[in-house]
Amino acid sequence: MLAPFNADVVAGGLVLVDEPTPEDFREARALLTRWDRVVRDDDPDVRTVALAVSARRRSGLPGQISDEELRAAHDLLYHSPARHRASGLLESLAEALLARGVVPAPADYGGDWWLWWPKKGCGFCQRCGKERSLTRYSNRWGKPYRYLCTRCRKQELADDEAYLNRITGVVREPGESAESLFMRRLQALLAQAAGTQPVQGEPVVKEPDEAEWSGHVERLEELLRSLAWAGWELPEAYDSEFDPEHGPLLFTTLWRTGAAIDVEYDPAVGELRLLPCEDITGEWDEAFSMLDETIIVTLDGDVERDAETVAERAGELGLLDATRIRVAEGSGVDTAELLAEKYAEWIFQPAQQYREIPMEDLLTELNADEVLAPYLRFVVFLTGSGVLPDLVPDAVALGIAAWCWRNNTAVEAWHLPSDVLMARVNIAATRAVMPHVDPVEGVDWDAVEAALTDPAWTLPTGAVVSELFGEGWPEVRRTVAEQVRAWKRIDEELVGPEATLRLLTIGGSTDYTRHWWGQGRWTAICRRIVTDAVQAGIPLPQPYDSRGPEALVKDLADPDLLDDHVLEWLIDMPDAGVGGPHGLRLHREATTPPVRTVCFYYD
Repeated sequence: MLAPFNADVVAGGLVLVDEPTPEDFREARALLTRWDRVVRDDDPDVRTVALAVSARRRSGLPGQISDEELRAAHDLLYHSPARHRASGLLESLAEALLARGVVPAPADYGGDWWLWWPKKGCGFCQRCGKERSLTRYSNRWGKPYRYLCTRCRKQELADDEAYLNRITGVVREPGESAESLFMRRLQALLAQAAGTQPVQGEPVVKEPDEAEWSGHVERLEELLRSLAWAGWELPEAYDSEFDPEHGPLLFTTLWRTGAAIDVEYDPAVGELRLLPCEDITGEWDEAFSMLDETIIVTLDGDVERDAETVAERAGELGLLDATRIRVAEGSGVDTAELLAEKYAEWIFQPAQQYREIPMEDLLTELNADEVLAPYLRFVVFLTGSGVLPDLVPDAVALGIAAWCWRNNTAVEAWHLPSDVLMARVNIAATRAVMPHVDPVEGVDWDAVEAALTDPAWTLPTGAVVSELFGEGWPEVRRTVAEQVRAWKRIDEELVGPEATLRLLTIGGSTDYTRHWWGQGRWTAICRRIVTDAVQAGIPLPQPYDSRGPEALVKDLADPDLLDDHVLEWLIDMPDAGVGGPHGLRLHREATTPPVRTVCFYYD
């Protein structure tokens, strides 16, 4: 239940219970002196700001401050001239109030409260009353400013759409733009006003038969194939709806390691929608939505091309790579605790089931293993900290390339003469591993060893890898084989295939591989690098200086097939200055993967 809001609460004489601490007063003076103003000890603004600082501090502590007291501190600061000098403090109090479900009425504060109330936050949805991630929507089309969760906003839009369909008799056609639909509806309303066109009452779309529904399901699963390969679980059956004024709709929720995505497939409109998942209460305590906004992928009807479009968009969002997570302050669990629970559920429990021994005995063995124990400490708990133990086959291949080929072997000791050549061999190693990783069967370690130690193994350029290393090849071959066999032992004797795949997913998702080919974000990374270069006036490498940036981005999907000068441009962008733009090596913004910040609420 939302607390009633009274903008005159301060005038009502509510007393703030707790006196500010000396630290609150010090922070208040610091905020006020940012304006180069001498602050006297008897300045009443100091106490007003100190009360607000105290309220903000205590709002994050359970049971330390009531809604009324928090609201009074906010209003006291609002009515004070200090509100503009204590930058950000009024906004912080508004955010704390929103988290408690306290939202102004439309006319409060002269109707201008939205100027400092947060655009997004966590609190109680004004439509369903549930504690959710919220977005503030504007006072257009006769609606007031309001905070809604994604699900209720979606329902609000659907209700508006249904209403317009009903009063105009006009529904969106497949692929139709918003402007075209608006004009058709306007014309229908004008015709109705002139008495020349009655409102249509008959269904405008025929309900699909069983075969047509099956065809929609097949197309949806083809669209989702990249997500399925990246470990997102597709359902055995999809939910469906049919609206005679709109058409068929398929929808479901995809899950991966406790993360959720809502999916809607709208064949009539030609859209695949990836949405925040709001209805996850009761699934398990640490479930969370992977998205915080709706992503619409427009489809053109060619299933293969549409599947590629979905894959590129999903890759850009980080949905095809392992999830990196940060738990928001104020949750009932911190990031380290959440990761420990995820490791226990998705790595150690499958390993225990595989071994059929007590968990204590299993952990003792793992902690004593001379190969796995250092990997857990350095890769999983340190460089991979924050990475969920997802099962992503492409990330597994990167993990094997990183920790069985490039690291812990003689490859680095016999570093090839150029970074371009080393990049080609890294890509070749990842390509060599990929066919031998199966999300169900696990890794074919014998095939991996054969591929990475084959003396006849060649690059697309025709260069023989063993010849590139020259006299160092025997040592490279021996040490790579040792690493592969060590992981085969870990897989078969210690933890089993599922836990091994998840451990290697983390190994392929650290900062070390953030700029490697083979990750789901690769196209998005390349597009950002190329776009920045074009905007900065840096010439593209030949022949793309004439073919254009889109052709370069497309061809960079397989960078090992391009000439050396193109690959060198991608890695270091030689024509750019020290200040950038940058290539793969130094472009941190492009190569750093997204981190999901999530909130957890507990009853």
